[in-house]
Amino acid sequence: MMGLRAPQTRDDSSDWGEFMRKTLLGVAMAIAAFGGLVAQSGKANAFLLTNRSPNVLAAQIVVGGGMAAVYWTRICHHNFHHCARFDSPKALKWWGITTVGCMALTPIVGGLLVSYNERRELKSSEVLGMAADCVVPIIGGWIMQAAFDAHPEWDAGTGRRRP
Repeated sequence: MMGLRAPQTRDDSSDWGEFMRKTLLGVAMAIAAFGGLVAQSGKANAFLLTNRSPNVLAAQIVVGGGMAAVYWTRICHHNFHHCARFDSPKALKWWGITTVGCMALTPIVGGLLVSYNERRELKSSEVLGMAADCVVPIIGGWIMQAAFDAHPEWDAGTGRRRP
């Protein structure tokens, strides 16, 4: 009898099923999140563009995505099958390094884009919102924006136009 094989035991079976289930769930969540953003793109007050310049948002996405990629490549090996625990010294070290790198690089890239495209300086609220988003993505920026909305005098004199 050619072509027949013995059934595999549960311990000996492939782990592809669990991996594929997690991968498909992640893809479905990403599609749902992207669909929510696209659905709101016609609104004046879209989800990620609440009170932000599109140039600031572009800088945050590019630098934040790059820092996330650095973090995951440094703590995970073998296609994300062997990642360090978040509370391990290695993961905490790379979280700190990428957070500080994000806080340093995002205002630089954002300042270049805003200066070139909008011909103005960054506002204090934009810079601090970018820094807060590096520490706690999305939520940090909302908290800083709420603080600046409550105290508009903190932004006075910033964001000046340039010739």
